[in-house]
Amino acid sequence: MSLKLLHVSHIYAKDTPFEFAALKDINISIDKTEFIAIIGHTGSGKSTLVQHMNGLLLPTSGTVFIDDVDITQNKTDRFNARRKVGLVFQYAEHQLFEETIFKDIAFGPKNLKLTNEEIEMRVSEAMELVGLNYEEYKDRSPFDISGGQMRRVAIAGVLSMKPDIIILDEPTAGLDPLGKKEILNSIYQLYKTHNITVILVSHNMEEVAQMAERIIVMRQGGIIMDAAPAKVFSQAEKLEEIGLRAPDISYLMKELKKHGLDVDDKIFTLYGANEELLKLYKRGGINV
Repeated sequence: MSLKLLHVSHIYAKDTPFEFAALKDINISIDKTEFIAIIGHTGSGKSTLVQHMNGLLLPTSGTVFIDDVDITQNKTDRFNARRKVGLVFQYAEHQLFEETIFKDIAFGPKNLKLTNEEIEMRVSEAMELVGLNYEEYKDRSPFDISGGQMRRVAIAGVLSMKPDIIILDEPTAGLDPLGKKEILNSIYQLYKTHNITVILVSHNMEEVAQMAERIIVMRQGGIIMDAAPAKVFSQAEKLEEIGLRAPDISYLMKELKKHGLDVDDKIFTLYGANEELLKLYKRGGINV
C-alpha cells in the first residue's frame, strides 16, 4: 500500500494566543515495505506527525493519501485508514482494559463484526507474532504480567486488525533492558517475516541503527533529513545541533580512525564494528 503526506501542516489552538505550529509543510511518501525510524528532539513534532498517518489528527492544511484516497475528506475513509495503518501509542499498556488478554486483543476484530472463529484466529496469530503463547496467556489478566509483556499485548491488539503499516511511538520507553530486547526482537521479526511496513518513533539511536532502513529526522515541526542510516549518521555534527547524537559506535570508530587504526569510520552498528575489527585483527592491524 502507499501512504503520502503532501504539504501537511498542523497548528494547535489556531487563532488563539496559544497558537503553535507543530508541523510545517511535511512531505512524505511510503510506497513499499520499509522499516522507517522517525527521530527528533522532544517537541519536534514526531507524535503529531504519526497521528496524521491514520487520520487521528487532521492537517490544518495539506492532504493525506492512503492508497490514493484522501482520508481528510470523510469519516468513513479515516475509519478504513485506521484498519490499514495501526498506531501503538507510547505506554500503550495504559490502554489495556479487559479482564483477559484474549478479550483485550479481540476488541478491535469484534468491532469489525467478524465471526468468532475469525476473531480467535486473529488473536492467536497476533499473540504468536509478538512472542506470547496463545494457550499459556489468553486467559490471563493483562495486569498480571510484566511491563514488556503488557506492551506486547498492546501491540498484538493493533496487529489483530491486520494493518499494512504499524507505527510504534517509543515502544521501549520505561522498560528494563530485557523488556526492551524482547519488544525490539518481536518488532524486527514481525518486519522480516511479514509483508508489513514498520514506522518506529524513537530517541534511542542504537535501536534506530540496529533496525531502520530509512530515517526521518525532525526539527521544530519540519523534516531536515530523510535518508538511509549511513547518510544520516555520517552527519553527527548536524544531529548534535538539534540535541541528538549518532550511535555510540559511530564515535568509537571515528576515535579509532583518529588514533591511526585502518578502520571504516562510517560504521554505526555494533555488528558492523565487530566485523570491521575482526578484519583488522586478521590483517595484523591489532596487537592483542
